[in-house]
Amino acid sequence: MDKAAREQLSKYGDEYGVAKTSQIVAIGRPESEIHRLAKEHDVDLIIVGSHGRKGLQLLLGSTANGVLHGTECDVLAVRIN
Repeated sequence: MDKAAREQLSKYGDEYGVAKTSQIVAIGRPESEIHRLAKEHDVDLIIVGSHGRKGLQLLLGSTANGVLHGTECDVLAVRIN
């Protein structure tokens, strides 16, 4: 699974011009790993996808909500259709 994730990320990285040194595959709870990486790399902004369902409580999924609560930098939620 790790190998497949790295291969897919490499394809996207090549397509969108993301340097190999900026492509990271992490294993663990997504929100915890995002928080850890944000601190390690002194990140200013985290962008997460949101399903944008109706109602404020359904705006963010559990991962996006977990990232929002507990991060030390700004978080931008982008609606995914």
